[in-house]
Amino acid sequence: MIKYRSALVMACGVVLAVPAVAYAQDVSTSPTTSATPPPVPYPFIAVSPAKSKAGEDVLVSVGCAVAELGEVKSMVLDSVGKFEVTSENPVIQGAVAHVNDKARPGFYAVTAVCKTKAVTINIEVTAVPTSSVKPPKPTASPSKPAPPGAAIKPGSGRQVSKIPVGAPQTGGGAFS
Repeated sequence: MIKYRSALVMACGVVLAVPAVAYAQDVSTSPTTSATPPPVPYPFIAVSPAKSKAGEDVLVSVGCAVAELGEVKSMVLDSVGKFEVTSENPVIQGAVAHVNDKARPGFYAVTAVCKTKAVTINIEVTAVPTSSVKPPKPTASPSKPAPPGAAIKPGSGRQVSKIPVGAPQTGGGAFS
């Protein structure tokens, strides 16, 4: 009986091992796939920095062929300089633009036209910090504290005319 059990275990082991060997992969070959960067959506527009203050200069970059770049406009930019190629592959053009000195805080659209396609991005104009001028001090002279033991006249700068004496009466609550 032990002989047959050993033979049975051996047969099962062989049956289980054969598929594993058959499906084994040769690890000596290298993979054939290569990592390629994802394609850049073209055309595109970018503004740097994305948050600026009134009166600052920003860089406007547009991904568009030189011959196809049209107008770049925004109601918050009062001037946009001449575009120059900053990258050849893909073609990216950049220009310095000036944020209007009187621009109010908020989000504004910047639009570029490339051939017939318009691309838009938002620029955020943040508030210009105000100077740290301290508010004027009150002109009324501070009241002098009453000396200890002095009688306080009713209504002499206090909220109530009669100062209560003793512990406050809060009522019995829900269980009284």
